[in-house]
Amino acid sequence: MKKKILCLMMTMIMLLSLGQAMAQGNDVTLTVLWFNDANESEVFKETVADYLEANPGVKLDVQVVAFDAYEKQLKLMLAGGNAPDLARMTTALMPVFSDALEPLEGHADIAEVEKAFAPSMLAFARNGEGKIVAYPTEATANGMLVNKTAFEKAGIDVVELSKTWTWDEWEEAARKVIAASDTVKYGLAVDFTPHRFSTIIYQFGGRMLTEDLSAVNFSNEGTVNAIKWFKRMHDEGLIPPSVWLSSEKPAELFQAGIIAGHIGGSWNINTYVGITDFEWTAVQCPKGEIRSSVPGGKFIAGFKDAKNKDEAMKLAGWFSDAEHNAKYCLGTNNLSSRVDVSIEYPANTEAFGVFSEELKVTPTYTAEEWNTAIVGKIGNAVKENVVQVLLGSMTAEEAAAEIDRQAAELMQ
Repeated sequence: MKKKILCLMMTMIMLLSLGQAMAQGNDVTLTVLWFNDANESEVFKETVADYLEANPGVKLDVQVVAFDAYEKQLKLMLAGGNAPDLARMTTALMPVFSDALEPLEGHADIAEVEKAFAPSMLAFARNGEGKIVAYPTEATANGMLVNKTAFEKAGIDVVELSKTWTWDEWEEAARKVIAASDTVKYGLAVDFTPHRFSTIIYQFGGRMLTEDLSAVNFSNEGTVNAIKWFKRMHDEGLIPPSVWLSSEKPAELFQAGIIAGHIGGSWNINTYVGITDFEWTAVQCPKGEIRSSVPGGKFIAGFKDAKNKDEAMKLAGWFSDAEHNAKYCLGTNNLSSRVDVSIEYPANTEAFGVFSEELKVTPTYTAEEWNTAIVGKIGNAVKENVVQVLLGSMTAEEAAAEIDRQAAELMQ
């Protein structure tokens, strides 16, 4: 009897040892779908190298897809039951795929996540049930970059003035800059996109949607006032007509020294790094009714139907902690989505800091509006009708009403 028990125990030990050996031999390969703006896939792999070293059974299959084919590729993978373990996402992609994404709940301390990341970025990362389904990685923000040399020539310390200025004070300063310069012809250019234009809408106290986000509502006082101001700035020669009424790019006008300021995105910091003809910097946007930027950025997310969901979420959490997020954002020269990260960039650290501060005062509803599918669909209606106002063919009120009408048809 004792021999039988001993044999049984030995057999169980052997089977357990064999099982452990087999488990150790079964490597997990995580499929990671990625797209590049520049060097992001390489920096991602460098950033998680220490995780792979600490977890030798984990391997990565990083599949880089061109961005113009990215959404289609991801949809095909999901439809075919071949969800990637992790994927890089944009603010525009989050509402498209949020129902397929794995909530962080159960994989991370949600209270710590909410404390670590900018609220406006987390607004993009929530699904329809309010659950966080992605880690924000790098952030973008809209803001103002200025020709500091041109302001100095007009006797204006633009960095100091911008700490408290209003749009009225900006207007007065811009006129002085134009008068004092042989090259600066305009005070400001705004990218020909609803996203950048919405920066002004929010600053003037406007909204694009109703408060419950259920319908488009441009016919509110703040939004109409923003359109009226934009029209007046064009009429009075403070904003060049060639951007919204033609095809000139603000970045090119700024680099040529033709405009004193540019409302663009934080990525323009990298664009302007080569300017040598004048000194430039980022400054706080003037205050209207409120101060506001418009947040954007990228995310890393796992999928409910991924084959290696648990391991994928561990890697995503590692990649998104303060240390690794800072390393990734430094390597890609981007803003961090975390509020507890301070990065010393090779150049223009102060400019990045200004955009980061703008994000901190930006209302969460700006992200909530841009996180809806309908806002992404009304872009052409916004551009076309604002252009009609600039041409004098419509009033601001008529344009706002027409945007609302076209949006209602789209929603039907």
